[in-house]
Amino acid sequence: MKNARDAGRKAALTSAQVGGLKKRWEAGESAAALAAECGISRQALYRHFKRSEYIPARIGFYVDGELSTLIEADFQKERVRVINYASELSGRAFGYENDPKWEEFLAFLEDCCLRADGMTESCSYLLREEGGEFSLSELEGDNVGWGLRYEPDSAGTVPVFRFSRKDLLLYRSDTDGYQLKAMSADRRYFVKAQAVMAGVRLRDWAVEIIASGLCRQFGIPCVEQKHCRFAYGHREHDAVYSRNFELDGHAFLSFESLLGRINRSSEEDSFIRLDAIAKLKWCAGQLAEIGELPYEKTERYMLDLAVLDCLLGNVDRHTRNFGLFYRSDTGKFEIPLVFDSGMGLFEHDHYRDRYGSYDEAMRNVYVSPYGEDPFELLEMLDGEFGLKSIYPGIEEPDYGELLKTPFALEYMERMKEAWRKLG
Repeated sequence: MKNARDAGRKAALTSAQVGGLKKRWEAGESAAALAAECGISRQALYRHFKRSEYIPARIGFYVDGELSTLIEADFQKERVRVINYASELSGRAFGYENDPKWEEFLAFLEDCCLRADGMTESCSYLLREEGGEFSLSELEGDNVGWGLRYEPDSAGTVPVFRFSRKDLLLYRSDTDGYQLKAMSADRRYFVKAQAVMAGVRLRDWAVEIIASGLCRQFGIPCVEQKHCRFAYGHREHDAVYSRNFELDGHAFLSFESLLGRINRSSEEDSFIRLDAIAKLKWCAGQLAEIGELPYEKTERYMLDLAVLDCLLGNVDRHTRNFGLFYRSDTGKFEIPLVFDSGMGLFEHDHYRDRYGSYDEAMRNVYVSPYGEDPFELLEMLDGEFGLKSIYPGIEEPDYGELLKTPFALEYMERMKEAWRKLG
């Protein structure tokens, strides 16, 4: 309310008014006259002009080279606006939050961008202050990260995740062994250290990465695993990290837990007595019935698992590490991504270096839940399904050069030869 002395706070100029005044000033009118017209000082008018030149910072948040989230940050008004292009929550800068608060944006900058130097993931831009103004600066090379508290190792190529006891999800006990598992601070990544059994550090992390590569070749949807280091206490382990699919609304339910819903079990004699092909089709049938899914999709899922496990010699495909995804937002089941494939290529057995020969080591290699030799099972699968028609264009599996232990190298060469002879 206006008083007799015209005291108090003057009405703020709208952006449209400032724009009009600025055009008149640029056309030659006096700043003093324009300020007097508005009832403000010339200095105040100049401040309005300066603020009108300000453009909010725009930050592109990239995942795997694709723009996932566009962030517009107004540092004067302390406001942030986001546009999400990624459908999956784990690929978005702020996850499920579509309207982040300013404090959340600042935390994002600190955790994601300002600590990104030297990291090896996929966010492409860093916001930094130059001469009092904020501007975007694209980081050089591939050494950038997004939302993870990790740091590069001495070679600058492998990220290191550091955890305390409260971060651990599982400290798995086995026969004189353990395996550390944890979630990254922002829950975007699941990190699994190499298994340690009888004091032997297994290279199951390498098998996980090889499995991801085979899945890409064969078109098998999987949880892609990448190499990292797992730091806990005063020790570091080789490890793998992968995106946390739970952020996308997926809950994994194991096959055994799904069978329990209909009072069935894979331990029943009627299942155990089936041959390998019949077991595969029985499992596919149960998944189709329980998940209300087309049988051809569940059969292909079971076939993908069996083929991958043959290629790897994976002995650990028990009925609790395959099953279905449940989507809480839709209330429906889905075919899951393949994961947990590291117990292959003899990295399941801490006695592997004590065997006198490859054939002796192979006595402990079989594919679950079928109980079959992987080479024999591959022939059975080919006879039933015609594998090269289902996985066309693959002359032989490409294992890369990550794992070079003698028995693993011989297994891979023999499996390549077995694949070439199919059909």
